[in-house]
Amino acid sequence: MNHPILRRPARLVAGVGICAALLGLGACAMYQPEELPANPPFAAGWQEHSRPLYNLGPGPTAGSTVWRVSGLTPRGSYQVISRQGDRAKLIEGHRFEVEGDVNKEIRLIVQSGETNLEALDERYVLSKAPTKPAK
Repeated sequence: MNHPILRRPARLVAGVGICAALLGLGACAMYQPEELPANPPFAAGWQEHSRPLYNLGPGPTAGSTVWRVSGLTPRGSYQVISRQGDRAKLIEGHRFEVEGDVNKEIRLIVQSGETNLEALDERYVLSKAPTKPAK
């Protein structure tokens, strides 16, 4: 059946859906990721000692993403960085240890806005901690 009375609400619902989708796309286009520093606080040669992390998708809570550490990562202490070429920044509060257990799987839950994550050997992260004054 063709009812003109039912067509108007259907058009209204379709129009509202299209407007909502366009507003969502506009919000995505406005998002600008944080600029990575050209001189990150890392020791010389840090690029060769970083290992990629693998994005597994959305995390358990809204606004989080799960990342997996490769099973081929050598033993040691690592901190998480976001990297683009020679630019990088340290992701504060995200560090882990690889102990050499073959079957151990390491997963990290990170804020969704972070991309291109890598594990950097802690030996290449320069300390930001303030030094104690001499007595």
